[in-house]
Amino acid sequence: MPYYPVFLDIKDRKIIIVGGGLVAERKVKNLLTYGCRIYICANNLTPYLNDLVTEKTIKRLEYNEIPEHMKEAFMAIAATDDHGVNREISLMAKESKVLINAVDQPDDCSFIVPSLVRRGELHIAISTGGKSPALAKRIRRRLESVYGEEYDIVLEIMGALRKRILASYRTQAEKKEVFEQLAEADLPEFLRKNDTEGLKKSLKSILGNEFPVDDILKKVGF
Repeated sequence: MPYYPVFLDIKDRKIIIVGGGLVAERKVKNLLTYGCRIYICANNLTPYLNDLVTEKTIKRLEYNEIPEHMKEAFMAIAATDDHGVNREISLMAKESKVLINAVDQPDDCSFIVPSLVRRGELHIAISTGGKSPALAKRIRRRLESVYGEEYDIVLEIMGALRKRILASYRTQAEKKEVFEQLAEADLPEFLRKNDTEGLKKSLKSILGNEFPVDDILKKVGF
């Protein structure tokens, strides 16, 4: 059965990670960018993870504390190299109705983590349903070459423009047409070439010379 794709808001949510090796470290690094509260359980931690515990950026749990903490968790990740331990964590999570990902054990998961292209607020997720993570990574690398860092800036500009457009245009049809034109414009290409004047001309040709393009670009630091 295919997985249902979804993006979750995990800010301030409690996440339990079991495992302290490089896989767990990668999971923690990624999760920290989304503002969640991480609790980790492992006999041994990588130097990076140990520093996070020392700095109190993440909290450390004993194994026997997991069942109680699981009751308050939103998500759990089993990232040990012990198949049996990962399954046990999966069972604990499912009993508490907590989302669970057991690394490389799809049968013990209630969700899988996609391969991700991230450019600021632009997230492109690639999944093969757990059938070929290697292929998902290959597709991700191709997409990374197509959607470069300039898309982060494009979205900042789009977000700033959107507020003003919603307030400036009278009808939904007018707003929709402008948004579609902006989406089709070559804004990423102008940014890739560092062509500021070309970017401004393109925006003004869509929005009109009276639209405060220069002020909006300044507000987003461009």
